[in-house]
Amino acid sequence: MKWKYLLIATLPFFISSCKKQAQAPIKEPVISAEANLATPALSKFNNVVILGNSITYSGPYAPLGWYGDWGMAASAQDSDYVHVLKRSLQLRNPDVQVQVKNIQEFELGFATYDFDAQLKSLKDTNPDLVILRIGENLQAGIDLNVFEQRYKDLINYFKAGNPNVIVVGVSTVFVGMADPIMAKYPPYVSLAAIHNDSRNFALGLFENYAVQTHPGNTGMKNIASLIWLKVKTLN
Repeated sequence: MKWKYLLIATLPFFISSCKKQAQAPIKEPVISAEANLATPALSKFNNVVILGNSITYSGPYAPLGWYGDWGMAASAQDSDYVHVLKRSLQLRNPDVQVQVKNIQEFELGFATYDFDAQLKSLKDTNPDLVILRIGENLQAGIDLNVFEQRYKDLINYFKAGNPNVIVVGVSTVFVGMADPIMAKYPPYVSLAAIHNDSRNFALGLFENYAVQTHPGNTGMKNIASLIWLKVKTLN
């Protein structure tokens, strides 16, 4: 079943189509993280869940010329922000488990999004860290008060029965309408520095402009670095 990716921010963004994504566990072997991301020390994080949109995980979709099975638009799986971040987590805890899921349906239909139907299997693993890297797909004209309540509901869903879980909100790669709301519920990571530098995006590297305006390898590494700067302070 195909669905729409509607990434909308304060800058003109794009509309693209992609397959609806299921949960995608990461199983690749440990690879040494970039030195500037790594901090040697033990980590309390054993079970990490990362939720996001196409930047986090996007399966192949030929009509867009996208054939990856990872975060759009990294050139390879080990170059998307999830896998760069995972390598840093592994330096502190080689046995850390990381699961990733595309929850763009929440962005596009937050008012009626069924947490149990979509997220219970992840919640039931009792993660100790949840990263919410969402926001680009909020549509013009939405009720931001409703979005804020449902964002709080999403955080509380993972905290119910697991009060020690840390839920980190991560902003849009552009300055989007979700950002000031997410910032109200720390810990929070701002990616505002990303959008000012075109080198963070895959411009000219793909035929389809919608794909090009996703983060490329440089942007993915910078996203991972900004998240890691926050996460490593939470141990």
